[in-house]
Amino acid sequence: MSRVAIALAIVVLAACSGLKTYPNDAPKNLHVATQTERGVRAALHLHQVNGDCATRYEGTLALDQPALDIGVPAGQVRYLVVSFDTSSFMGGSRSTSVGTLLTARTGYEYELAVRYKQDIYDVSLREIDRKGARRELARRPLAGC
Repeated sequence: MSRVAIALAIVVLAACSGLKTYPNDAPKNLHVATQTERGVRAALHLHQVNGDCATRYEGTLALDQPALDIGVPAGQVRYLVVSFDTSSFMGGSRSTSVGTLLTARTGYEYELAVRYKQDIYDVSLREIDRKGARRELARRPLAGC
């Protein structure tokens, strides 16, 4: 099968999956660095969270590049979910996801490091203040909103 046919098949399957692309039109304040090995697909799913901890799916971005800048509206709670999908000839398919709540603050930047190597994943989130000082943010589950 040609590369064009494969690419077209991927686009068609993605369109049928029910996932929509995150609009990413807010000022870019979340910088994602992704490191994955061959056979691993990573994605970031963004959900708006209201006062009752109910979520509304906003969209998904494929983490298929080493770096991606995303706009997350400041002052609003978002649930960020990183998913990893792996497949291999002998190992079959697996899916894993990690989520955290984030309320981006005005004037702050955020770094999301996404790694998947040798069946081990790591997702970390840092906040960067106006002076450039970084602090690690603990993972906050949706149940803790």
